[in-house]
Amino acid sequence: MTTHVLDRTDPEQAGAAERVQPEPAAADPARASIIWRAKYVIVGVSLLFGAATYQLSPYVPATWSASSDVLVSSRAPAASTDAVNGTNDLAAQYAQLAGTAAVLAQAAEQAQVPSGELARTTSAGTLANTNIVRITVTAGSADAASRGAAAVFVALITQARTLMSAAAGVDPAQLRLIDELIDQARANVRSLTAEVGTAVPLSAGAVAATASLGNAEEQVLALTLKRIDIVNQARRDTAGQGVTLASLTPEPRAGQTAPKPLLYSLVGLVAIGVITTELAVARGRRRAAAPRHRPALVG
Repeated sequence: MTTHVLDRTDPEQAGAAERVQPEPAAADPARASIIWRAKYVIVGVSLLFGAATYQLSPYVPATWSASSDVLVSSRAPAASTDAVNGTNDLAAQYAQLAGTAAVLAQAAEQAQVPSGELARTTSAGTLANTNIVRITVTAGSADAASRGAAAVFVALITQARTLMSAAAGVDPAQLRLIDELIDQARANVRSLTAEVGTAVPLSAGAVAATASLGNAEEQVLALTLKRIDIVNQARRDTAGQGVTLASLTPEPRAGQTAPKPLLYSLVGLVAIGVITTELAVARGRRRAAAPRHRPALVG
């Protein structure tokens, strides 16, 4: 007779084996479902933060803002399209000049404020791409804003005149070159004049010499006009008369920028709503990704 020995299984060992078998992780839940489950928390936190912002915004200190408008004009004919576009481009360059350290340092000294503070509260730009530059200064009081805007305008005018007066005058080498060309053209005119006088009338040589003489005289006239234009342009640049900067607001007046509770609360509500939503989604996905263990079986 054959005897079979059966292995004994300890129930506690079996339960322990089942305890260490985690359940498979749940699938990544949809973002919309997580937001829907946390909708009351998201809405509640957003409304609470928005209401708190609305109640506290009137206590935000009011600021004052003053603007100074500068008209940039040139002596070029106003009917010229190139002149208008050129003046608008100059206005954009002067708007950039108003934000430089040299202008702001001089303005801060005149307004008796730190240059760093004036640089943070000053902005400059053109109005609708025109030849008008608007300088805006924000401060904690009306007097400080007005003084800052006026000081930046004065400093801009001073720096612009300094740059224009420092412009190079007539280049002597350029004038010498043009004078040499004029002398050569005049010598050519004298030579051709003598050639025309000695040529046989109505001959081919006389016709050719006459045509060359006309070209030489036109060259002398063009070079002379070119020289006059160079000298006049250099004089205008040296005297600072090529471009004119005029103030349209001699005495900038400051206006109060009052707090806007509704706007602040709406911005805060949207911002905290987005943040709360993202936190809820991250928490829901983290919980869904965590492994779950089945309960132990005893007995």
